[in-house]
Amino acid sequence: MSSQVQHIIPDLDQWPITKFYNSRTEFIEALNNYVYDRIVEKNDDLRSLLEKTIYLEIQRTKSNPWKVDPSDDKSVWSKFGQQLSKASTPEEKEAAVENITKRIINRYAEEIVGGFSPKTFKFARKFLTSVFKRLFNSMRFPYLFKAWGKKEELLEKVNVTGKIEELRSLFQKGTVILVPNHFSNLDSILLGYAIDFKVGIPAFTWGAGLNLFDYEILAHYMNRLGTYRVDRRKRNPIYLETLKGMSSLSQHFGLNNIFFPGGTRSRSGAMEQKLKYGLLQSTIEAQRLNLMTSNNRKIFIVPVVLGYHFVLEAQGLIEQHLRATGREKYTKIKVRESRWRRIWVSISNLMSKGTDVRIHFCQALDVVGNKVDIEGRSIDQTGQEVDLKEYFQKNEEVNKDRQREKIYTQVLSEKIIESYFRENIILSSHLVSFVAFELLRNSFPELSIFEFVNKTDKELELSKSIFVSKLQTVIDQLIEKENLGLITLSEVVKKGSEACLTEGLSKIGLFHPKKPLYLKTDQLLGSQNIKLLYFYRNRLEGFEIEDYIQNERALIKQ
Repeated sequence: MSSQVQHIIPDLDQWPITKFYNSRTEFIEALNNYVYDRIVEKNDDLRSLLEKTIYLEIQRTKSNPWKVDPSDDKSVWSKFGQQLSKASTPEEKEAAVENITKRIINRYAEEIVGGFSPKTFKFARKFLTSVFKRLFNSMRFPYLFKAWGKKEELLEKVNVTGKIEELRSLFQKGTVILVPNHFSNLDSILLGYAIDFKVGIPAFTWGAGLNLFDYEILAHYMNRLGTYRVDRRKRNPIYLETLKGMSSLSQHFGLNNIFFPGGTRSRSGAMEQKLKYGLLQSTIEAQRLNLMTSNNRKIFIVPVVLGYHFVLEAQGLIEQHLRATGREKYTKIKVRESRWRRIWVSISNLMSKGTDVRIHFCQALDVVGNKVDIEGRSIDQTGQEVDLKEYFQKNEEVNKDRQREKIYTQVLSEKIIESYFRENIILSSHLVSFVAFELLRNSFPELSIFEFVNKTDKELELSKSIFVSKLQTVIDQLIEKENLGLITLSEVVKKGSEACLTEGLSKIGLFHPKKPLYLKTDQLLGSQNIKLLYFYRNRLEGFEIEDYIQNERALIKQ
């Protein structure tokens, strides 16, 4: 789909997210009551919980304050502690605990719940179109007045595939939760842009780190674009319960959500193979709440696979991964390079080259992992329609069962991961990175992976002829797997090794000053940055491609 599509709800004032945030005050009141009831239900000793929360928050205000924090942050938490300690009689203590707990919940709720302005959203549409045109289109010299490209060309660069009509239909039949993989800080913004222009459905809410709101201009717009705020410094039980409550209750109220079940960006560059259960559990809980009330609205889970030929933050991410996994085995080697040269090369590449991005909407699921058809019906593994309500019943009544919902969360997590791997589109840049890295890695069997990636003091070279031959062998094997419905290949990859290599080299590490892989001569490929090659190689970790390259080497001895 290369063109802009018609919105299913053209009037922004009628969007679900607009209506939701227009009732922000009422929602926060409901959230306060909901979270308080959950805390009381889960904790026999509420005073101890409160003391722990106040202590942790006082420590946070002293050791890790942020500009975005309220001006009264320190004084408020100190007052809470004083009020709790002053209560003497059992009645006073009970009243103080209830009062302070509710005030803390409300303080967190006001911080977490954002807002949405149709006017700001319209401005963001235009602004992001300009930014993405520059990022994904190549500069046209000498026609500088066309330097930013056309919107139509941008839409061609943002490749949206998959169950698009199903997604449009489901949006009108229930609440949709998009669960993408996560590689870049661009993910949320780019996905939001794509669903607006390429899918034609209203905006979703999504979580953003509170640290981003330290920047006043950025905070001004993000506060009006439907984001809810997440403060990863706060690990106390009351805050976490409020955050989970925001997720569950907002879905119960019909707010469509985007969240990353992997929890954070992939530092290694690999696809998520283990998901965080917290937000998935909130979705299952929201579905139960719907079934327990007169609101029988169904919640649909749509896995989304994002694919980039390049990731702007790749160098920093792979360094974080290597330090975290290697610890004392990994030593970062500082490479002397002019900062201005890095900036100049990045700008030059940005102005002279273009790239594209893949966004694939997978088969929709219900909250227990059944496939969902275009009409929103749940279909089990035998192809039979099933009543979702039965999954939450005991003695023919919908009831709360934490253990049962924990199992559903595990099943749903597995189904999402299966979707990621089955419907991920294998791009040329990732495949050439994988094959090149494995061929080079096999040439140093005596080195650990951490020793190997530190070979950045000199460039590594490999034989192009051996590489192309091995790449074709891998492609032939992958085509067989695609025919079995196990994986998905890009059209360029299926054209063969030469086409795959040509596109892969033109796209990989597009904006990195030192190239992960490039054509050095007619017979040689070179890698100036083995760590970046490792990062892009890792996107295909888990696809068992290394089985086709065992013991093969292509290194040119130096």
